[in-house]
Amino acid sequence: MANETPTTEQLNEFREAFGLFDRTGEGKIQRSSLGTLLRALGQNPTEAEVQELTGDISKSDDADGIPFDEFVKIAMRPGGFSSANSEDSFNEFVQAFQVFDRDALGYISAGELRYVLTSLGEPLSDSEVDELLKGVPMDKHGNINYEELVRTLISA
Repeated sequence: MANETPTTEQLNEFREAFGLFDRTGEGKIQRSSLGTLLRALGQNPTEAEVQELTGDISKSDDADGIPFDEFVKIAMRPGGFSSANSEDSFNEFVQAFQVFDRDALGYISAGELRYVLTSLGEPLSDSEVDELLKGVPMDKHGNINYEELVRTLISA
């Protein structure tokens, strides 16, 4: 779907969502709203990707915001609609957890997971980790089967 001309249905969806973020009615959104708007449309950019995308906006657009036509180009970029639900994404998440699974048993300790989530990459707050781990099954040693965790997270 990416790098193509958007369908009429997609354009209508983009316009409707864009309009919700266009606070002044001038046909532009604030750069700080880009990530939230893309996520609202089903994309899953990281904060680093959003920074990279907003870095591509010309300086004149930077002061005024992102116009709709530029937003459409961003939304239709190659890989823009990669879903977190894909098999490739599942495998990437599992491989990331395998780095912390020294014994290759398919488990990560809850404490180590908390440390990773609050310290590496785009860190989560303790309350966000608490919410994430709420209801996650652990064995009697406090270990979490990370393949089950990934399935639960990407299906949510």
